[in-house]
Amino acid sequence: MLEVRKLTKYYEIGEQRFDAVKGINLTFRQDEFVSILGESGSGKTTLLNLIGGLDRYNSGDIIIDNVSTKNYKDKDWDAYRNHRVGFVFQNYNLITHLDVLSNVELAQTLSGVSREVRRKRALDVLTRVGLKDHVNKKPNQLSGGQQQRVSIARALVNNPTIILADEPTGALDSETSEDIMNLLKEISKDKLIIMVTHNADLAKRFSNRIVRLKDGEVIGDTNPYDKKDNKVLKNETSKSSMSYFTALRLSFKNMLTKKTRTLITALAGSIGIIGVALVMSLQYGFTEYLNDMERGTFAGLPLEVSRSYTDFSAIINANRDRVELEPVEGGVVGYEPEISFAFATNDITQDYIDYIENSE
Repeated sequence: MLEVRKLTKYYEIGEQRFDAVKGINLTFRQDEFVSILGESGSGKTTLLNLIGGLDRYNSGDIIIDNVSTKNYKDKDWDAYRNHRVGFVFQNYNLITHLDVLSNVELAQTLSGVSREVRRKRALDVLTRVGLKDHVNKKPNQLSGGQQQRVSIARALVNNPTIILADEPTGALDSETSEDIMNLLKEISKDKLIIMVTHNADLAKRFSNRIVRLKDGEVIGDTNPYDKKDNKVLKNETSKSSMSYFTALRLSFKNMLTKKTRTLITALAGSIGIIGVALVMSLQYGFTEYLNDMERGTFAGLPLEVSRSYTDFSAIINANRDRVELEPVEGGVVGYEPEISFAFATNDITQDYIDYIENSE
């Protein structure tokens, strides 16, 4: 069972606030075909994106199998989108350089399914949508209706319990649109399909429930949920994962499809790396050259710088007992010449001492 409780989504641009979904309450059955109708800007696509986990709601809650999603982390939403929900878009969103089979297989690649298993599943769903004979064609070799069938097959390949279709017939002619709607109607026998559309006629003919929106609020529901219809959408949800080898193979294949762009990017990256290496080489080479030149210039003039000091107080205290001072006439203290200090070796100092002695 999928339930939406008081769901609210708004966008803030500067100081302005735009309410896209205003407190919507809806409960969906396990197997039904629900069409959501409304004018442009009524919140149809926003509601679909919130249910599919492509966008985050601001308040309210989405209940899946009686479990709230309020505490869902990014990895939980990834697992939910990969295993519980299948998406069908108006513009198909197919990868043009991959064939039909690879496009459908890609949905299982994130789940870590082995190559043999995912190929078998892809062939089975392509057969179901009537494209068994077109598995090796590229999307641009198919008609619009066939491309939409590939999109539906991709949505079904992981056997999700919910299919979300955003204007699946918007780009198709009336005859092809009916074929796609018949296919969705058949799928709805064992799955929940929620479709956004502007075509009220197709919705009335193929849907068993129509929900109308206006200004982000539900204004009509032709077949509201009854508690007696309570069923649980049972489906095991495992974590999404892709092997390193698979990611590397897909990346290499994508590079080969755009050879010119890949070559130009590689060339630009190489020029950048070479430029950085050249600048660093010049820097280190010039620095080393200056160091060698300095060593060669100062080799003949060796300089040695060391830190030393003289403890004058220790010298004075050591020689204090050897000094004999006698008062003389005039109050001038005499000087004993036999007392010499280790630091009194300067000629100027000795001349000054001689001058004092002779002045007596």
